[in-house]
Amino acid sequence: MQSFLQLVAHDLYAKIGNDLSRTALIFPNKRANLFFNEYLAGESDQPIWSPAAMSISDLFQKLSVQKSGDPIRLVCELYKVFKEETQSQETLDDFYFWGELLISDFDDVDKNMVDADKLFSNLQDLKNLMDDYEFLDKEQEEAIQQFFQNFSIERRTELKEKFISLWDKLGTIYHHYRENLTELGIAYEGMLYRNVIEQLDTDQLKYDKYIFVGFNVLNKVENEFFRKLKDAGKALFYWDYDIFYTQQIRKHEAGEFLKRNLGEFPNELPESFFDTFK
Repeated sequence: MQSFLQLVAHDLYAKIGNDLSRTALIFPNKRANLFFNEYLAGESDQPIWSPAAMSISDLFQKLSVQKSGDPIRLVCELYKVFKEETQSQETLDDFYFWGELLISDFDDVDKNMVDADKLFSNLQDLKNLMDDYEFLDKEQEEAIQQFFQNFSIERRTELKEKFISLWDKLGTIYHHYRENLTELGIAYEGMLYRNVIEQLDTDQLKYDKYIFVGFNVLNKVENEFFRKLKDAGKALFYWDYDIFYTQQIRKHEAGEFLKRNLGEFPNELPESFFDTFK
């Protein structure tokens, strides 16, 4: 029984042939590439002009005018903005944990291409509903958790103090921080991804075809990237999935994501190849 990557190699060779020099293979991570070239080489007795191969993260890095910032530096730069905007006397050591969480949340905002101004405005509206900041009933906890993923009720007092100090300034901090990072030529991952999408000119892409292999669930920025390349006629898609999830009568979360992706970005391999449950 052939593996998924063997099936992809066979199909891709049949479609494009020996010269894959103008083709880029994009994987969710770097590991899959280690095996793919071996399978591709087995498709022909003749020399093959190998494609470029990289992870989706590497591709965004190559397309960006910014570099990924060192995690420590990213927190330090956020600390500068935080102090400037809040006039806080908090030390960097005390801020560091919260800085990492805040960058993680900014990362989610950008990878999901959320309208940051609307998000922070909605948070402000939520604050205005609270009486004297005596908050954190169940509904409010859930609302806050949507933004602060790592919130813990056991740390109620600390969270209250931190959250109040940040709440009014979240939008300003977000924009100020991104402006500073742009001037420095660095970015956190979500910012880098979003900037690539917003500035992408598909006519200037290096390769004629981008082959997306083995993806499953996409975030919004990846979905938008796939769409732009598909619309430009520069993309092929090889989804790795089990049709068990797509043939469920009842809604299944994983299946819903897969069906949506397959509808937007049709698979180059026939569905019969994926019936691994039988």
